[in-house]
Amino acid sequence: MKMLFSIILNAIILFVITYLLSANLNMWVTNWVTLWCWDCGYNSLDAWKIYLLWGIILWLINITIKPILKIISIPLFFLTFWLVTFVINAIILWLLNYVINNILVIPWFTYHINWWINFAIAVAIFTIFNMIYSLLLFKKW
Repeated sequence: MKMLFSIILNAIILFVITYLLSANLNMWVTNWVTLWCWDCGYNSLDAWKIYLLWGIILWLINITIKPILKIISIPLFFLTFWLVTFVINAIILWLLNYVINNILVIPWFTYHINWWINFAIAVAIFTIFNMIYSLLLFKKW
């Protein structure tokens, strides 16, 4: 159940990043985030299938690579007052974009965040949602 919740939340996070960084919400190719798919918009059923697939990939990255990055950066957590979390999340988002566009090449689908400032905003959104996710998932009721 926890795995399914994580995958769905990751898909929602990717949708929210695409939605908030869209220049024109009626277009499927935007200036800041590009979700290019053949004959579909960023909120169509085909796009949601891809968001779920990318949510699975993001979940795999989070359970394999993120713990390693956290262990390596333990000294930096105390020196930067936990701001290194943004750097770790930036690495995770960059890895997600790399895996989606270069390793797991799905014909007719790409996802790319253009420009560094938009990537920083996407990392901030990703970090905020991950904090909410960790509060919801690990909170003892």
